[in-house]
Amino acid sequence: MIQLTFRQFVSRSPVLPALLIAAFSGFAGLGYEIVWTRLFANSFGHEIVAVLGVLCALFSGLALGSFLLGRRIAASARPEMWYVGLEFLIGLWALILIPVLPALSNLASVFTPIDASALRQWFASFALPSVILLPATLAMGATLPALEAILAPRARAGRSVGWVYATNTFGAVAGAIATTFFLMPLLGLARTLLFCAMVNAGCALAMAICSRGAMAHEAHEAQVRLPAPGGAGQSRRLVSLFLIGLLGLGYEVIAVRTLDQLLQNTIYTFAALLSVYLLGTALGAALHNRLAIIRTTSTTVLAVGASLCCLCGTVALGYADTFQLVSRGFATASMGMSIGVEFATAAFVFLLPTIAMGALFTRLVQAARDCDGSMAPSLAANTAGAALAPIVFGPVLLPLMGAKLALVIIAIGYAFAACQARWSDILPRALAASAALSLLLTSLSLRFVQIPPGGEIVWYRDGIMAAVSVVKTRDGDNYLAVNNIFRLGGTASMRSDYREADIPLLLHPNPRHALFLGLGTGATISAAADHPGLVTEGVELVPEIVDSFALFAKAAPNIGRNPNLRIHIADARRYVQATQERYDVVVADVYHPWIDGTAGLYTAEHFAAVKARLAKDGIFCQWLPLHQLDLDTLRTIVRTFQTVFPHSNAYLAQFSVETPLVALIGSAVPRVYPVNWMQTRLHDPVLRARLGSVDLNDDTALFGLFLGGEKSLAAFAGPGLVNDDDHPVVAFDSTRIAYLPSEPPGARLVQLIHAMHPSPTDVLDAGVNSPEARRVADYWRARDRFLEIGVRMPKNADTSSFIAQVAPQLIEVAAMSADFEAAYRPVLAMAQAIRLTDPAQARRLLERLDHNNPSRHEARQLLDALPSN
Repeated sequence: MIQLTFRQFVSRSPVLPALLIAAFSGFAGLGYEIVWTRLFANSFGHEIVAVLGVLCALFSGLALGSFLLGRRIAASARPEMWYVGLEFLIGLWALILIPVLPALSNLASVFTPIDASALRQWFASFALPSVILLPATLAMGATLPALEAILAPRARAGRSVGWVYATNTFGAVAGAIATTFFLMPLLGLARTLLFCAMVNAGCALAMAICSRGAMAHEAHEAQVRLPAPGGAGQSRRLVSLFLIGLLGLGYEVIAVRTLDQLLQNTIYTFAALLSVYLLGTALGAALHNRLAIIRTTSTTVLAVGASLCCLCGTVALGYADTFQLVSRGFATASMGMSIGVEFATAAFVFLLPTIAMGALFTRLVQAARDCDGSMAPSLAANTAGAALAPIVFGPVLLPLMGAKLALVIIAIGYAFAACQARWSDILPRALAASAALSLLLTSLSLRFVQIPPGGEIVWYRDGIMAAVSVVKTRDGDNYLAVNNIFRLGGTASMRSDYREADIPLLLHPNPRHALFLGLGTGATISAAADHPGLVTEGVELVPEIVDSFALFAKAAPNIGRNPNLRIHIADARRYVQATQERYDVVVADVYHPWIDGTAGLYTAEHFAAVKARLAKDGIFCQWLPLHQLDLDTLRTIVRTFQTVFPHSNAYLAQFSVETPLVALIGSAVPRVYPVNWMQTRLHDPVLRARLGSVDLNDDTALFGLFLGGEKSLAAFAGPGLVNDDDHPVVAFDSTRIAYLPSEPPGARLVQLIHAMHPSPTDVLDAGVNSPEARRVADYWRARDRFLEIGVRMPKNADTSSFIAQVAPQLIEVAAMSADFEAAYRPVLAMAQAIRLTDPAQARRLLERLDHNNPSRHEARQLLDALPSN
């Protein structure tokens, strides 16, 4: 009955079913692209690299499919049955790749060994996806010519290409949104691939039913004879289609990378950019079919129009920061509205150019189809150009000439894309080229770097993975800015940077070989090189970051000078899989969890790979930025960490409530430390002196940073999902803190501390009532109280009011622990600050401080130096 009803529907409207099938086919195709990108990102290490690799694979497969099968399908008496077979093949290969692709993607570490050249790394990034995905992408490339061949006899004259392309692309937009926002979070990656395969099967079955009804080609009783290719005119059209494929996808590559400097770069950001880009091209195709004014416009005018629209898009890109700021002013504080601002920003930049691109593409393909009898050659030419775009504009032109010049070249290319040699075309093309060159000479900048008052940019590189800049502040201090979102390094962070190396190294009895994953300004790995006899290796993904190290010589003096310090430019996951070395200590840097692709560095698979690289008594330290994690995401990461390292502890880097850093320390066996650990551990006087500069020169200072042991961490994490490659929970959950206002980081730190219930016996090999254990416990009480005070500290009070409110509380903290420098020293500084303007108040502070902490002498010495009344 259902089949009969569907056949009746087909007989009444033979065009609509084909368009619906085209839409669902596009839905599945974009679902595959997004999931495959996630999977390859785990091997290539960066979302941009995976995007470019999968784009190249997708379009090269589409080109081959159109070229090898398109004309044969169009000439077939039953193109419907070809289509059925192609959809089944796509779904079947997708099912095969579900168990195979995770293992095959590890081939990246084979083809790109440690310290492989950039050329070899990029070759693997493009070649591996192209080969692995080829059966599916080749079949995809033949489906569009098949759909067009089915629809052409029933569509209005000369409009079949536009309708097929538009509906297929509208379906792709729906697939991009549904896959990212619903399917992957709910189902995981493998089941999302299974769902898309079911959509392919549904398309095949629907077409099989339709082929038995009114959609069957009554006229195809014999094999259809296609006209021969249309000579020189057809060749020019194919060249034009190749160029607009190259230029159109090149525009996407450059604009997306530039917008990385402004948008949050979450897993949802790429979906927004891709959806708007596809939506524009689909609208362009639909408008070409619907509006006579566009259909009757000459191809040259459409090409020049696309050129001018690309220039408008470039100008919009230059003002995207202003547009985004204004849009946020109208948006409410919700995650949906915040993501909506990203969609709006993408539309501001992409919509006008892509509408023009879609209309021009439809015109050229339809003209080629009318001449050749099939859209296959023209589609093959267009997708071949698109397949080349990620290679040309990604690792080559963008780093070489920058975003602005590359976009101007794209606009000029569009003006000349219609390969016709008529005198009437010279003027519009010249005008477009002149406008492009004029834009190049303007002050419009696509560098979005926030410069503090009195500061300046001293170094800038437009890399394919990120825009990296070094900014000098008014005080002459340099810091590193990556995509204008993250600020790293500088004198203010040296203490924290050094501690990120020193803490895990000091927790190992005798580290001889250490690995650091992620380098920032190089300060942390440089501090590691201060530990005598230690061979240190560092891995950094972004080459431009390594190029900037010379500008941070003050914070990282050992880089380039210590022969035991080696730097590798590679992906952390791939490096860990490829190396055969064993490490006593592995330190993973602070990874910003919501950045697209970073969640792969918090998965159980990655943690297990690190564990396999540890020496017998090795430890792994994963630093976590609590100022960029909500507590639910932190629970997920802790839960995942403990599935691999059940014997784990947590430490603080320092007592900051603005940028708190937490370390998860994992090892194969439980670790407790004897009393006087630091005395027996430290033998080098130079290192001991350097550790004194960051207040890590005794047991209390080191173990006073201890937050909790494995039981406390397990109780905090509780039951729930684990972050793994198939269910990247962190990639979705961590976006909350990127898009939504949240409580201050210090408040989360205090909540975490209250959830921990450490005992001195968790970390010390001493009785709970021993003097050493009581000393550490007192330090913890003082630390926790100090952090609570820091969260409530007045922000805008004048000096006198600030001291009156805060100093008494710090004196109480100093009374809890004679070792807690973080409370004692600020009170001394406050007394020093007011000793001339209010000596009586300074005296009262020092007297109370001395009374509450009589074991120390600094307060008494300062009191003696005060003038008598």
